[in-house]
Amino acid sequence: MRRGRPALHLRYPMPIALNAGNWLYFWPFDLMKQLALPNDHLLHIYESCHRTLLRAHFGQAIDLGAKIDGMDQRQVTEICMASIRLKTGALMGFAALLGAAAAGVSDAFLTILDDFGRDLGVALQMFDDLGNVLEKCQPAKRYEDLMLSRPSWVWACAAENCQPADYQKFLTAIQRLPDDGALKSWMEDHDIICRTRSSARNYLDLSFDALEKRLSARGARWSRHALNELRDLGEEIAVAYG
Repeated sequence: MRRGRPALHLRYPMPIALNAGNWLYFWPFDLMKQLALPNDHLLHIYESCHRTLLRAHFGQAIDLGAKIDGMDQRQVTEICMASIRLKTGALMGFAALLGAAAAGVSDAFLTILDDFGRDLGVALQMFDDLGNVLEKCQPAKRYEDLMLSRPSWVWACAAENCQPADYQKFLTAIQRLPDDGALKSWMEDHDIICRTRSSARNYLDLSFDALEKRLSARGARWSRHALNELRDLGEEIAVAYG
């Protein structure tokens, strides 16, 4: 299920679904040409898009290849963060810089926007991972990340805040899913929901603080109203997902 509907490969034959997905990689490059931008602006966008695709595929490789339940507890947080930064972080970074790249702003400011978008994307994914274990998640999707041993910020918070013996109990509780009685009790005893939400909130706040400081340090002209609108967007993310 994707967005409440059957995934494309279940609605159409796999070759059609696969080809449609591949086409979506390349179609944006053609759309960009229709903007009639100066060649140097367009080249910068192409390079940024290519870099984003490469990062996202690295992140997907981690997501597909790293079975978190088999990793050393000390490695879990680093692996989960790498997956988040390379996937959602990279995509949000590209989204943040795209308009500025089309306008031809300097590389220094593009870097600031890329970093901000990446950090915002990381916070978004942290909240989304939290939402995957909460009751407001779609029943068919709940605990999906845990059952499939995917990198998830819930895994990271469990590994980061528990002694080895307690972490092993967490793994045992996951093995019993979809019977979630043991997992609910374990998460409540170790305050994992609160810890995950708090770390996501801290990351979200830091992303905005870093953006404001870096813009101010460069003497950039920016609107307080625009920054507040971005912060409001961050609040919507926190409420919707966490």
